[in-house]
Amino acid sequence: MPAADIAYVIFNHEDLDLARRFLADFGLVISYETEDEIGLRAASAHSHCYIARKAPGRSGLAAIGMRADSLEMLRQVATFPEASAVEPIERPGGGWRVRLNSPDGLPFELVHGCEAQAALPLREALRINHGNAKVRHGEWQRPAFAPAPVLRLGHVAILTPNFRRNADWLQSRLGMAPSDLLFDGQPENLLGGFFHCRGPARWTDHHTIALFPGDEARVHHTSFEVLDMDAQFLGNKWLLKRGWRPFWGVGRHILGSQVFDYWYDPDGNLVEHFTDSDLVQPGSAPGLHPVDDDALAQWGPAMPVSTFIAPWRKPD
Repeated sequence: MPAADIAYVIFNHEDLDLARRFLADFGLVISYETEDEIGLRAASAHSHCYIARKAPGRSGLAAIGMRADSLEMLRQVATFPEASAVEPIERPGGGWRVRLNSPDGLPFELVHGCEAQAALPLREALRINHGNAKVRHGEWQRPAFAPAPVLRLGHVAILTPNFRRNADWLQSRLGMAPSDLLFDGQPENLLGGFFHCRGPARWTDHHTIALFPGDEARVHHTSFEVLDMDAQFLGNKWLLKRGWRPFWGVGRHILGSQVFDYWYDPDGNLVEHFTDSDLVQPGSAPGLHPVDDDALAQWGPAMPVSTFIAPWRKPD
């Protein structure tokens, strides 16, 4: 009974007001707010996809929430030795969860029954006049200069010093499957990979969880989908104008094919906008790819692999 999708991430922040400002400029919308916690949503009809908590001295990941399609799956996962009992979620939207840690100790939650919110209005995706296929006649492209509205939370990338153990855990505990695997030198020397959810859909995201090699276990980035490439570039321009610190982009990845840009939030966590991502058929055979500096992007600013997965540091 595999996990159906990613549901939300929870992050602790030193300064909740500063985090609120960044996340609004990033394109998320506040759905509830208390003195110590803010729930933020995307434009699609889901519950909160990002929960920001005030926690001075303890900034960083607090949980990765994965959605289950039935309460029965939560009951089954609750039998694993590293899992909690099924328990109610005490925040707006409710639902039920089982808490469990990955082999590296990263906190996951499998959730079901969180109340969805109605979709928010969006402009239509732009129609593109390609060189040999013209579909727009007498119509102008004038998207507004504004934050790029986030459609949904798409994936989380994790650094791990033990790829195989964590890859096995994603498959045995959450029912995920690899889309592409990364190796160093010889194909049997696996050190990273991209994992998709094996739900009932005919096609699914290229990855919902990515595992990258690292000396420490931590979240590398969280990634949010935007409407189209114009939203991506305008959102990039908006964040620059508002004074936030970029990390990498705009560019296009190779594995997954996403157009991307990455940003530091005020606590030094990386967040990504993406659009135009690959889809795969659940359970399809994975590809095998060597890790090198040319494996990260088809185009965009140069980025060595060592810099991309460098140890975390809070930006100046």
